[in-house]
Amino acid sequence: MISGTTLASLPLNGRNTGQFSLLLPGVVTVSPSSFTAIRNFGGGRPYVNGNREQTNNYTVDGVDMNESIDNYVAYQPSPDGLAEISVETNNYAADTGNVAGAVISNVTKSGTNLFRGSAFEFYRNSRMDANSWANNRSNAPKPERRQDIFGGTLGGPVTRNRLFFFANYQGTQFRAPGFETISVAPDSWRRGDLSGVTSVIRDPSTGQAFAGNQVPLGRISPIARAILNNTSLYPLPNRDVSGVTNNLVGPTLQTIRADQGDARIDWNASTRDKVFGRFSFAEYESRTSERAFPLLLGIRTNAPFRNVAFNWNRIFGASVVNEVLFGYNQIAIVTKAFDWAGVGNANSTFGIPGGQPIPGLSSIQWGGGLTSIGTIANDSDTLDKTYQINEKLTWLAGRHSLKVGGQLLHYVQRRFYAGNNGLLGMFTYGGAFTGFPFSDFLLDQVGSKGRGSASPPWTQLHNRSAVFVQDDLKVTPEFTLNLGMRWAYTEPLVEKDNRQANFDLTTGQQILAASGSREARALYKVYMKGFEPRVGFAWRPGDAWVVRGGYGISQYMEGTGANLRLPLNPPFYFESAVPYDLTTGAGSLATGFAGLKPLDQPSGQVRAWDPNLRPQFTQQWNVFFEHLVTASMSANFGYVGNQATHLVTPVEGNQPLAGVGDPSTWAPLQNRRPLFATAPLITNISVTASQGKSNYHALQAGLRQRARHGLEYLASYTFAKAMANQLGYYGSSGQTAMEGTYWMNAYRPDWNYGPAFFDARHNFVFSANYELPYGQRHPRGDASSSVARAILGGWRLGGIFQVRTGFPITILDGRGSSLQAVRGGERPDCIGNPVPADQNIDHWLDISAFARAPLGTWGNCGVGTARAPGYRDIDAVLAKQFDIGAGRYVELRGEAFNLTNTPSFGPPARDINAPNTFGKITTTISTGRTVELVLKVFF
Repeated sequence: MISGTTLASLPLNGRNTGQFSLLLPGVVTVSPSSFTAIRNFGGGRPYVNGNREQTNNYTVDGVDMNESIDNYVAYQPSPDGLAEISVETNNYAADTGNVAGAVISNVTKSGTNLFRGSAFEFYRNSRMDANSWANNRSNAPKPERRQDIFGGTLGGPVTRNRLFFFANYQGTQFRAPGFETISVAPDSWRRGDLSGVTSVIRDPSTGQAFAGNQVPLGRISPIARAILNNTSLYPLPNRDVSGVTNNLVGPTLQTIRADQGDARIDWNASTRDKVFGRFSFAEYESRTSERAFPLLLGIRTNAPFRNVAFNWNRIFGASVVNEVLFGYNQIAIVTKAFDWAGVGNANSTFGIPGGQPIPGLSSIQWGGGLTSIGTIANDSDTLDKTYQINEKLTWLAGRHSLKVGGQLLHYVQRRFYAGNNGLLGMFTYGGAFTGFPFSDFLLDQVGSKGRGSASPPWTQLHNRSAVFVQDDLKVTPEFTLNLGMRWAYTEPLVEKDNRQANFDLTTGQQILAASGSREARALYKVYMKGFEPRVGFAWRPGDAWVVRGGYGISQYMEGTGANLRLPLNPPFYFESAVPYDLTTGAGSLATGFAGLKPLDQPSGQVRAWDPNLRPQFTQQWNVFFEHLVTASMSANFGYVGNQATHLVTPVEGNQPLAGVGDPSTWAPLQNRRPLFATAPLITNISVTASQGKSNYHALQAGLRQRARHGLEYLASYTFAKAMANQLGYYGSSGQTAMEGTYWMNAYRPDWNYGPAFFDARHNFVFSANYELPYGQRHPRGDASSSVARAILGGWRLGGIFQVRTGFPITILDGRGSSLQAVRGGERPDCIGNPVPADQNIDHWLDISAFARAPLGTWGNCGVGTARAPGYRDIDAVLAKQFDIGAGRYVELRGEAFNLTNTPSFGPPARDINAPNTFGKITTTISTGRTVELVLKVFF
């Protein structure tokens, strides 16, 4: 439980309350910066006790506030509007469901018989901050930034003792004109001079090496020349660096505007009836208004949010209480590519044929350490609604505390999504044809191409329902037994107009939804065996000791994202992608997207859902010993474990098979797909299935000092091991060197079993607050002079310290050798120790420890064969309160995040196909020191 006092006292970067979950044992994050965002879109979710980040459940006053398609955190309440935050990480009671990670419950404040309020301003300006490590390393200037978070609260009585109100508002304005360091092709590369590249550059038409790694000017494609010679759209480097990494610095401008608030009414209708109602809203807009050069496009996002709660608590007698909760949650997220520079139809400008649906440039991904240009334009428009009813009856009977009830949630999920290949599409160059990605681009040897769809939005519907019974039995005064059973049912998803299609994975035959049974509409089977037993105990062997333990099964169904839903299939939706390899020959940018399959029938990439798809089942168990060290200090230590099966996973359902004989003579990749004979136009099949597994074991310890003589603190330590065979639909947002989203070899999923990408062996967090014992609220202050109280009173020092070990690194071979992989993520052979003797950020991995697998075979390296650097951070706050009479006071404080300005490094480049960057670390997962000034007035 995190109290309102703690919420107000600790430094909270961006005032994002989700950070408080990271103070607890068993909780880690791969992306600390995502917890500081004004709004979270894909990040800001912890990994709890070895579970995926999307398995958490977020509520406000008991009402779900999740975005249920992508499992985002839909709302971040203002800390000043919260009474407390409860975080449950295991051993859930039977009334809690649809979770495998943490249940994070936000409780808003209520009004009282006294009028109370506050006003605040949190001010940031880059002039008070440190420059980033990357900017310092490349001598780039510190970017400008200004952020203002402002607002207030007000609560009090409408009618004394009966009707109360509480309201809060928070606004945020963020403006960041600055610079970004990116990597562009140097002049020599543009002229075909790749003599500085360690790879051997070969002529794809002869297989012979170009003399001196020089590609003749006459062989460079006209489109490549048009792009590379237009320095107004694609400039030359402007920084002198070793290699190509971060050789250009250009201006950027990002702006954000956000508004949010909560309004709550509490009514003591009678001595038996208590009612409350709450309305929460949020508005958000962010846009990229400038980037380093025009061919780097921006993004514009709008995200309005609404949440409503109505709760009625009725006492029927001395032993019976009933509670009913009605809730409504709505979140919209609209994200679009933004042509900030007005490049217009740049495909036509450079000679790429075929037209385009929106302004900009199709994404050109040319590897070799260079920043891609253009954009795929994964435009999306989400409108997600949840209607909720909870019913719970509590009956106290002797030694029993019995709870029975149920829950119903109705989901309406409307979505437009352009697909992974986007409205503008993409062309990739991987080095398969010349030995180096950029020379593939110069000679127009495309490794893959694809484009998404502009189909109308779809709307999927389903219900989640559950019933439960829970009995907390006090067997003896020292021993309590908790017994519970929950049964939950997640309906299969249907599209409101039956606009969805599935594919038979044995024949490739398309199956269209039809009116009738749930299965006929959803196109996968109903799963009704969602029984979730829960058992726990608490034993007090003495006044200072408590032993707690529990076991339970929790059922959870992921949102699985939007890009693999069945409405995204023909004839309702078309998205195409074509891979090229040595057996097929290269694709061409000069033909645009003409190489894609016709869109008048199922073709290219399609989606399928396994007919046996079902929710994951997670078994969780734990035992803890708690000791009351002093009247105000307690310690706990114990063991936590879990095992999850049937995790929802994306799987390639049409992976090519190995050929016959010499791999250099194998049939083209498409011809070797299992469904080629019956569905020759279908390429990849993105299958949603329940084939994942994971397990977790941890020793956890915590020490809590409750407020005493002005000091309170919380320390937590976790020694853990998290294993999994797939990361799921979401991941690290580039913060870890993880395996691919899909299995390297779909026919051998256990080849991907290993350390989960968020596996941190050691994690320690310490948070504390100390208030000097002077002032009117302290005995020592009462005895001191008024001058001493004014000078020494009201001072408070607080902070959070965190340190952990590094996450796993999975080594890749971007060129690949299997001639079977269509999802990337191929790994090389491991032949030595990946950790060099002189390990440093420029040589974190030893490339000689890896070798390319023989043609036609898979590499033997597993996942997580090395480790990235660890993480450490100190956030601090120094505050001073000034009493101004009648219970009113002013607080001034300074907050510093990453106080010591210590860089915590990201993972190194780990693709052996890019030897010029392999093993080098060029990023940090920490930001430079950020300082914030705060003014708060309480009245």
